[in-house]
Amino acid sequence: PRIAVLVLAAGRSTRFGSDKRQALLPSGQRMLPAVLSTLKGVFDDVCVLSRAGDAFATQACAASGCQQLSCEDADLGMGHTLAQGLRGLMPRPDIDAALVALADMPAVQPDTLRALAAAAAESPLPVVPRHLGRLGHPRILPRATWPSLLHARGDEGARHLIDWSAARVVDVDDAGVLIDVDTPGDLPG
Repeated sequence: PRIAVLVLAAGRSTRFGSDKRQALLPSGQRMLPAVLSTLKGVFDDVCVLSRAGDAFATQACAASGCQQLSCEDADLGMGHTLAQGLRGLMPRPDIDAALVALADMPAVQPDTLRALAAAAAESPLPVVPRHLGRLGHPRILPRATWPSLLHARGDEGARHLIDWSAARVVDVDDAGVLIDVDTPGDLPG
């Protein structure tokens, strides 16, 4: 299937205390560019969903060859941002599924992304990674699931709108699928 990536990057980073997407990682890269670099290494079609007027996201997208979609109502939550991204993909019949990635998960490995894409090619179900028995991110939403998500709101995203117990689960040896950066203490050491 043809997979487009939606990177949710419109949050306010309130728990972090500053724009966590700009935090330096041990590699010397800032978080958002590192996430985009990993995604672009596997997928051609990557779109960053950010706040209107977000100069940092604009710069990161230009440097990595990603598209940017400004979310005017980002304060309505991650669910709203996801819905806006999916609405942007709806008119594109060439896209079969959306991989939903989070801008604050810089440790996800390219092999994991490839495994998720391969699973999506074998199954029409949503796809979710699992590490050590725990479901993680990113997740793949096939086009058939999009209509149920077009009016998502709040910070839950697709968590309660998709039956993840019926999803195609891909076991991965990648702790990065469970590590999101919410506070400075969550940054990789």
